[in-house]
Amino acid sequence: MNGGRRREGMSDAAGEDDSDDRQLLATAGVFVLYAVTVAGGVVLAESYLAAGLKAFEDAQQVSNSGIIFVEVLIATGVFLLAQRFGLGKSVLRVVLILVFGYIVALVVGTTLPASLPGAVVVPIVVGAGLALVLWVYPEWWVLDVAAVVAGAGMIAQFGISLAPLPIVVLLVAMAVYDAYSVYVSGHMQTLAAGIGDLKLPMVFVVPTSWSFTLLDDGNVFEAATGEAEEEDGDGVAVSILGLGDAIFPGMMAVSAGVYVDAPSLVGGVPLNAPAVGALVGGLVGMVALQYLATRVEGAHAGLPALNGGVLAGYLLGAAVAGVGPVTALGLA
Repeated sequence: MNGGRRREGMSDAAGEDDSDDRQLLATAGVFVLYAVTVAGGVVLAESYLAAGLKAFEDAQQVSNSGIIFVEVLIATGVFLLAQRFGLGKSVLRVVLILVFGYIVALVVGTTLPASLPGAVVVPIVVGAGLALVLWVYPEWWVLDVAAVVAGAGMIAQFGISLAPLPIVVLLVAMAVYDAYSVYVSGHMQTLAAGIGDLKLPMVFVVPTSWSFTLLDDGNVFEAATGEAEEEDGDGVAVSILGLGDAIFPGMMAVSAGVYVDAPSLVGGVPLNAPAVGALVGGLVGMVALQYLATRVEGAHAGLPALNGGVLAGYLLGAAVAGVGPVTALGLA
């Protein structure tokens, strides 16, 4: 979800220009974090395949998309119930911190050579260390580092687990659900406030000033999820992007590189023209999303623009590679 709010009350033109420049840098920072996370997922794909870390045995099954979609709904429900009744927030935070630590440990474990001394111990130490840091020091840059690494790992794992057709179905379903949750039910805003309370690497956070901190009791995610401009008590603007807004589009690039029969463009990395198209399409979707946020006040669903850009870029890349749309969509 995307929402925007510009800083008001700046009477000095130079001050306004400086504020705009810093906000532009913060927005660019979010773009970079998105791109690095998705690219990281593509790079990790081969090592995840070699390690046998597919989430589903049959990547062609469309029902796999339904399983993921239901899991998203269940997770959303748990978050909303915990926030509504104020129950289990501490337990939920501990569980999710351990989950992120485990995901990062998998990333480290798949990238270390098996012959390296301590190859088994190092991932455990890194994962446990990250979990500890997230618990005692959930600063915004710590969340960003954890989100990039964990997000890349999830993109790689689910990307190799789903062929293009299941991912197309999932992207369409998630885009529709995101639009519904923002524009119809409005429960995504409520969910965002809960995420802010937990202070977990479920978002990318880029402030316009290094003085900004998440270590106080404030919640800059109030009434916002996805990319947004919020104001803390000191008037520091923050650009935010939900981790899911990188994971779902990123899965398409990995799946395209692994399952579409097209020449690889980089040795040892599943990166072909359809995968590049998906990567570029995601960035175009990000530009469209940011443009919408700056032109229209209020919250906006992010996945319709992002997933739409990814799917369009994927099909264009497939056409460049000589793969027809029917084949690219897995319908033949």
